[in-house]
Amino acid sequence: MIVRPTTAQLLRDVRHELTEVVGPEVDTATAKVALEQIDIILEQCAVRSGSEIAWMVEEIDEIEAYAADVADATGDQATVAALDAGRTGRSGSLQLDDLAADYNLMSEALSCAIEACMADPGQRALRERGVEILRLRRAERETVVRANWRLVGRG
Repeated sequence: MIVRPTTAQLLRDVRHELTEVVGPEVDTATAKVALEQIDIILEQCAVRSGSEIAWMVEEIDEIEAYAADVADATGDQATVAALDAGRTGRSGSLQLDDLAADYNLMSEALSCAIEACMADPGQRALRERGVEILRLRRAERETVVRANWRLVGRG
């Protein structure tokens, strides 16, 4: 019986079955490599599934605040329009597909805001803040997801 039937736990249970039950029955090198690739993907999905919604909600809020600051500081119309689209187009849902759509809308505001700051030498601090959102949030989270990455077929 699965005590905690979260998506992450279900994926890890599948990994365990593949490793302990299916793996020993696999004889060809090609099939062994394929099984290792599947294992890596399942673990990355398990890590992502546990936090993906929270990560998107946090980042949407951070981007919204950043884009609003850039819009106020620069008056950039593309940023203003993208920010407005991100705010008015937000579904308010925590369903993954809906939230991903909200995230994409607000990501456009981030892109516009960073571009506006790059075009204005006086906005260096805001530009650096936008780059930090990309580096600290997106890059670090991708590192968390890929924490167990390894070359397939090399153990």
